[in-house]
Amino acid sequence: MNIIERLISETQDRKIISAHIGFFTTAVVSSDGNGTARCGLATTVKDGICGGPVQRAGSLSGTPVRELAALALSGKGPEVSLGMAAINSALPTLKYEMINAEELIAEHGRGKNIAVIGHFPFTDRLKTLAKELWVFELAPKDKDDLPPERMAKLLPRADAVAITALTLLNLTFEPILELCNKNAFKILLGPSAPLSAVLFDCGIDAVGGTVVDNIPLLLRHLGEGANFRGLTGKKMVVIRKVRK
Repeated sequence: MNIIERLISETQDRKIISAHIGFFTTAVVSSDGNGTARCGLATTVKDGICGGPVQRAGSLSGTPVRELAALALSGKGPEVSLGMAAINSALPTLKYEMINAEELIAEHGRGKNIAVIGHFPFTDRLKTLAKELWVFELAPKDKDDLPPERMAKLLPRADAVAITALTLLNLTFEPILELCNKNAFKILLGPSAPLSAVLFDCGIDAVGGTVVDNIPLLLRHLGEGANFRGLTGKKMVVIRKVRK
């Protein structure tokens, strides 16, 4: 099984309450048999063409989570985001820490080589503490951003690697992980990041993700056009692999 299939297999038996595709972020709310609601998020994928409306648009309520989650594998455009958000709404709850993912990257990369896949807001701050900083970005946001073609040469030299969870959505996560030095500290982060121990089995050391603690408030902001950073009703958390 690939990583998405493994994540789907970890989801709990829940049903969809509602699905919300915002311009920046997608949210899926699901419920267990006792009516306990949880909200999962994912970055809204706009690249690629969704050939028509989202499958079963308007009738997703009541759908088993795993049925919607399958779109993370077979969907196109925003359907992939729906699938990932569905997964994130139904993973077993793990113990998390209220630590900024940037702090972990700095801790493991200070004075060393740091690679970042995806141009995050904190990349400029990492330049001041890294020996070398390589930022890889499909759509360059800075003159120093590097194309993905440079990964094969530079990733094996990185001591700390921050990987955007968008790589799960575009199915590049596993090829990128294979390029990383096995001894490097590797963190997966972003709105789509699943808080799942499955990622530890793949070689990830930490995951920086999101817990939604006020679903109505978050959905209101999402529906009114807030970007991910502007979404109220969430908190940023980290889960870490326990080193033996």
